[in-house]
Amino acid sequence: MGLALASGPAFAGPSGCARPGISGARELDQFLSLRAVEVVRLAARSGEGLAALIAPSASFDLGAGDVGRPLGTGVDGARALAQAMKADTYRFLGWDYMDMPADPCSKRKVEVEFIDSQGKTVSRVQFTFEAGRVVSADGWERSFETGRL
Repeated sequence: MGLALASGPAFAGPSGCARPGISGARELDQFLSLRAVEVVRLAARSGEGLAALIAPSASFDLGAGDVGRPLGTGVDGARALAQAMKADTYRFLGWDYMDMPADPCSKRKVEVEFIDSQGKTVSRVQFTFEAGRVVSADGWERSFETGRL
């Protein structure tokens, strides 16, 4: 099953710190969350541009049950993460706090949930960014149930 994710805002080039002009935490949080989605989307499709968004030494881990699973580093680690999650949709929470100044080049963390609707699993992954590039992604996969109220 392919990954059907919407593409986020225009992403910065390989050397950019996130995106020039971002000065608030709310906008930066949304931008980096969408960048994490873009990383997974590209990794699932072996898309070009993936290496520009990931540090070569970036680590990727996805635990399940009571076992942690290191998946590798760099582009290969990102591809292993996307393959393991089999996501067809994503979700992240908004910055619902008072906005405050934020440095787009600083170390920042965002959390995104990737959902495999068919397999009924959700992977909650925390991405760490430095200068707009992923330096680590650590997550845990869980089963879920949904229903109408």
